[in-house]
Amino acid sequence: MKLIVGLGNPGDEYARTRHNIGRRLVEFIAATEKVKFAFKKFQKAALASVSWNGEMFHLAHPLTYMNLSGEAVAALVRYWKIAASKDLLIVVDDIALPFGKFRLRGEGSSGGHHGLASIEEYLGCREYPRLRIGIGPLENKTEAEPTDSAGPLRDYVLSAFTAAEEKKIKELLGKGMEACRAWISEPLTKAMNKVNAAVL
Repeated sequence: MKLIVGLGNPGDEYARTRHNIGRRLVEFIAATEKVKFAFKKFQKAALASVSWNGEMFHLAHPLTYMNLSGEAVAALVRYWKIAASKDLLIVVDDIALPFGKFRLRGEGSSGGHHGLASIEEYLGCREYPRLRIGIGPLENKTEAEPTDSAGPLRDYVLSAFTAAEEKKIKELLGKGMEACRAWISEPLTKAMNKVNAAVL
């Protein structure tokens, strides 16, 4: 059984922010496949089941805030007996990638992302696949305000996409769904080559 978890913050005020693009992708897949999420209190997540080409897998998004994502992911992994190194895919925003760029990896560091750091803490490892979705670099940086400066960075990831970007979101989510499909149906290396070469 495979599990795809889209990270984001709960609440309407965060729904359309850059930081929630991972959650938006799993919600998009669920809507496209006409399945509904069920809220699993003890797993601290919303869960839906989908079948692609006869293979059943789960979609989920944590009901916790981003920096506590590991609580939900660890609970889901334990409950469904998921092998995190090969059957768990975390979908997450990445400020270091330009808008519309995808990067699929089999493991890696958190890169300063609080959601990934929480997952690493609760799983006790970095060896799990992740699909990073570019949300555009922080523009107009100065030496006094580097990209990793907490204030400007927090404000940026919690901001909404521009009107021009939002017009492309459906296409981006469609490509994200195909990236998830590649991860499920193909060997990781082949899926990575396909996904990482794609551009919006």
